Amino acid sequence: MPSQQRLLMISRNDILEVAESPGQKELFRHIAWLTRHGYHLLATAAMPDHGNSRDSWLKGGGDASLVGPESIRSRIDEAGGTLDGVYYVPRSLLTQHRNRIESLRDMMQRYSVSPASTYLFSSSKKWADAALELDIQATFLDKAERLLPELARLKARSEKA
Repeated sequence: MPSQQRLLMISRNDILEVAESPGQKELFRHIAWLTRHGYHLLATAAMPDHGNSRDSWLKGGGDASLVGPESIRSRIDEAGGTLDGVYYVPRSLLTQHRNRIESLRDMMQRYSVSPASTYLFSSSKKWADAALELDIQATFLDKAERLLPELARLKARSEKA
């Protein structure tokens, strides 16, 4: 197992999209393998407009994707992996780019990882662009690049390392 910790960030919505598809078992197997081999996993999402305070959302309170037998957390656990949590990025019309940058820096600082050890997969072009601006290894999941093939590539590269 590698001694250097790495951080894998995936949009919560992208995980949920695949979790509802025929490729769901493969998704959770890839994620589980990566988290067992030195990757911390954070799902990323925009902070909801309603409900609880930021602190409550950071702990996962109020997020249906994290509780119950069909939650992404439970499904990752069943596959033998670990979801560290969901990181909620504050929304703001005028400061959204700054919020993305600050959130990415905060996540890397919390896990003591460099941009070279940080990976982001997201169907948000703006989120991927913000990560690339910080030299994070980011992939925009457009129609040609989907989450499952990207996780398979990351796993294959990690197996060779």
